[in-house]
Amino acid sequence: MKLRSQLVLLSLCTLALPWAGCQYLRQVDEALSQGQMQTLEATANAIAARLASAPELIAPDSRRTGRPPGAQLYLNPLRQAPVLDGYGEEWRAQGLPPRVLEDQRGNPQARITLGRRGSQIYLLLTAQDTTPSYRDPRVPGVSNGDTIELYTAQQQYTLPVASQGPVQAMWYNPRRGKYERELRIRGRWAASPQGYQLELTMPSTLSNGELAVRILDRERSDGGIPARIAGTLPTDGRPGTLVEPLPVLQQELEHFARPELQLTVVDQEGFLLARTGRDWHRHELDENTPGGYGWLRDWFYRQVLATGALPPLPDNHLPETLTQNRETASQWFAAPSGYTGSRSDERIGAVSVPVVTRADNIIERPLLGRVITAQSTSALQSLTESAARRLWLTTASAAGLVLLLLLGYASWLSWRIRKLHKAAQTAVDASGRLRGGFPRPILNDELGALNRAFASLLSELDHYHQYLRSLASKLSHELRTPLAVMRSSLDNLAAGELDSDSRRYAERAAEGGARLSSILNALSAANHLEASISQADREEFDLHDLLQLLTQSYADAHPSHRFSLQSPDGPQLYYGAPELLAQLLDKLADNAVSFAPEDSEIQFELETTTRAYHISVSNDGPLLPEGFGQKLFDSLVSVRNDGGKAGHLGLGLHIARLIADFHQGELKAANREDGRGVIFTLLLPR
Repeated sequence: MKLRSQLVLLSLCTLALPWAGCQYLRQVDEALSQGQMQTLEATANAIAARLASAPELIAPDSRRTGRPPGAQLYLNPLRQAPVLDGYGEEWRAQGLPPRVLEDQRGNPQARITLGRRGSQIYLLLTAQDTTPSYRDPRVPGVSNGDTIELYTAQQQYTLPVASQGPVQAMWYNPRRGKYERELRIRGRWAASPQGYQLELTMPSTLSNGELAVRILDRERSDGGIPARIAGTLPTDGRPGTLVEPLPVLQQELEHFARPELQLTVVDQEGFLLARTGRDWHRHELDENTPGGYGWLRDWFYRQVLATGALPPLPDNHLPETLTQNRETASQWFAAPSGYTGSRSDERIGAVSVPVVTRADNIIERPLLGRVITAQSTSALQSLTESAARRLWLTTASAAGLVLLLLLGYASWLSWRIRKLHKAAQTAVDASGRLRGGFPRPILNDELGALNRAFASLLSELDHYHQYLRSLASKLSHELRTPLAVMRSSLDNLAAGELDSDSRRYAERAAEGGARLSSILNALSAANHLEASISQADREEFDLHDLLQLLTQSYADAHPSHRFSLQSPDGPQLYYGAPELLAQLLDKLADNAVSFAPEDSEIQFELETTTRAYHISVSNDGPLLPEGFGQKLFDSLVSVRNDGGKAGHLGLGLHIARLIADFHQGELKAANREDGRGVIFTLLLPR
């Protein structure tokens, strides 16, 4: 992995700042939520204390004292009077919660809903009966099939079930000794998929504040014992009271009202007595309702604040966790389904505090009801989200700035390393000579020190290389005098009288001296040639003509080999030193002739591109040893397998490379692809 990538990954550690900020925001949100719950509990305690000091506000009807639970029925305030057609469409439109009546086995048998509009009481009853039995006129009795019984404070009414039609409410007149019809109770029957349905109305004065309902389900219309019975009539036969909202309590509750706070007072059975403040079940559109991608923002903040899934606030009724115990209870809820307030993920905190009478000398003080305070966290969430927004902007900006700085520093550092790497790669050419000019930075960091160390090392190597290059000329100069003394001594010795063995040894020494003299002459000539190459003049000439002329000359000079030339038609102009290029090609041709078998072909080829000329010399013969592609062009390097008897010192190709370097070209040697010989390629930039 590159250094820049490593620093970029390291810079990701700056994301720990937003993470730490999120943890802090979660703690702040939790503390604010706890504070809100404590405020709601304090408000509920204050209202409960007020109601406990004046119990007539929450329990004005003394008839309910000691009544069994489940005997009371709740009268819902109706916005409009239902049409008595037996279908109950108006009831469902108002969304009033029904009460489920169970039979002796605990199975649901009917649902009942009561309401009040003005001075009239309305009732909707839906019974589950797959085999309804209706009144048979042949069997004696006012009702011998399924029956609905209504109990008021003073009277009992019997309603025979019918498949459809008007309701007939019968009551027993003891003065006349017979059943008579109560015309003030009006209603209508209707069949339903589960059984039958009843919708009726009566004056509130007829009930006198008490009412009970009982459903008798008979299997046959024979007036026998009912198979199932469900209702609200207690065992003592006294109907329960009708519970409805209390206007006086509502006025008292208005004194504690605050914006965004919902106050609810229920009795000991959870029936609503008074409510003020915001109604979470009214689908009102807030002006601040987010649109477009508001859901994405809400989801993001839920993830940041780690808000878990909450149970939704129940529709049309209060949760049992807040109404079915004598202790203070609190719970968080999600906004009810269909709520279109200011936030789609709004949380609602609710606290329930019991209202217990303050009467003395009572072992267990009776529970009068409960005060429930509820408030949304929209203000707290807005505050938390505003802080989250500022935190994210700040941390994101800081992290982005740090990331850019680290990325810029990594790019600068990577650029310095690449520059050092490139300088190290180009410090030595293909022949092993130092190019010079290695950069020396002025920065005093570790990378600058490494760069300067490389420069010092290459400088020392350059001095040593210069010494090696001048060593041949120095040795040539220093060895000439002792070599001349040795050769003159051998000549004088050979002029005298010697036996056959001594003369043979003297001749061998003379041959060795002559050979050593030729080596020194070649070394001296190579040094002088290198100096003369650098002073050669350049001119523009035609490479095609030069190659054609040289190829014909090589063919005449070496009749034992065949020479061929492949070159584009037309002049190929080049600016250089033609004498030096001819000398370079002479070296390549001589090398090819010395290795190529007799009567083999030596191929010259000229190729042109937009940027360079490519001159290649190819011949059959032995392949180059592995690793000698560039070493062939070094001084005193040869791969001839003649034991050095032919006097080849490896200077020809070295001189050829010097000429290529003078033309800023490149000379390469490689084995041919067919594996039958060697090819030398000269690249000359145009």
